[in-house]
Amino acid sequence: MKKLSIFLIIALLIPLASYNSSAFELPDQISGYTIPKPTAEIVNFDIDSISLTDITLLFDISINNPYPVKLKLSTVKAAFFVENKQFFQTATDKLKIKARGKETTRVFVNLKYADMAKIVKDYQKKDSLECVIDMVIVLPLPKTVHKVAKDVTFKFKLKKDVPTIKPEINIANFNVIKPTKADIEAAIKKSAKKNLNADAITNMFGAIIDGKNPSKVIDPSDLDLKLKVNFDIVMKNKTKAQLLFKDLNYNFNVNASKLVDGFTKDIQNKDGEYTLGVNNEFSSKALGKAILNAFNEGKGNYTLTGHSLVKFPDKIKKDALKLNFNEKGVFSLK
Repeated sequence: MKKLSIFLIIALLIPLASYNSSAFELPDQISGYTIPKPTAEIVNFDIDSISLTDITLLFDISINNPYPVKLKLSTVKAAFFVENKQFFQTATDKLKIKARGKETTRVFVNLKYADMAKIVKDYQKKDSLECVIDMVIVLPLPKTVHKVAKDVTFKFKLKKDVPTIKPEINIANFNVIKPTKADIEAAIKKSAKKNLNADAITNMFGAIIDGKNPSKVIDPSDLDLKLKVNFDIVMKNKTKAQLLFKDLNYNFNVNASKLVDGFTKDIQNKDGEYTLGVNNEFSSKALGKAILNAFNEGKGNYTLTGHSLVKFPDKIKKDALKLNFNEKGVFSLK
């Protein structure tokens, strides 16, 4: 009954209001009754994810609607500035505003390092960039009060330091250890194949690893022979940002075929250069045409996907962030 009285009083005020809505604002109280208004607040603003090419920010926008009807959002606009230079503008109308309730909607914004580097002078000499977001949220009021006020506006100014990253990644020291005759004999026994010459197969695998094209004694994928491999993922960052890698979860493909996946904490962190060591093994069943071509040519195309836990300076984030990898290139097998 109290809320009904409030809306009746608002309705009586409408004829007295100027049709210029900027000259009349919805009052906070009428006849001792508090006038309900929708509210908006940013309840969380943080880094959602980060990779070697971009960073994604998240905003949790909480909307409280006191009215018994759903509200259709007018707009949310945001202008992004990097080092006091306007970067871009964005807008959305996807916020949820249910009747008589509070709803929190998460909004994501992606920033690419290459784009920021284009507008920031001396990007490579900086360890971080100040990102400022001017956000305006406009919430509508019910139609019953549109002649008094059609909407309410909330303005926010948010700041976040983001790291500078300009990476260079190389695969170095790639080495596959040649199997011994005993390794071959164990694999033959496991396969239950008969009349196979262990010496000839040992020589064949040795020649493949050396990049030669030997006579095929057996299809390498017919055996489940475990071959040890080790290599280094060397990342150089050409900016002043300080990174501390803690681990690496990885998937490593050669010529679009899976070679190994796994986890390593064999990491050397130096200023501007980070070496992540991989020691693993793969089955000879992986030696299909694509990977055999890489051994034969002494080079191949690689893709590296996965993620690392990386500690940035506290002004970026106090906790370690998951840095995602999705890299590709050419590497040498010799």
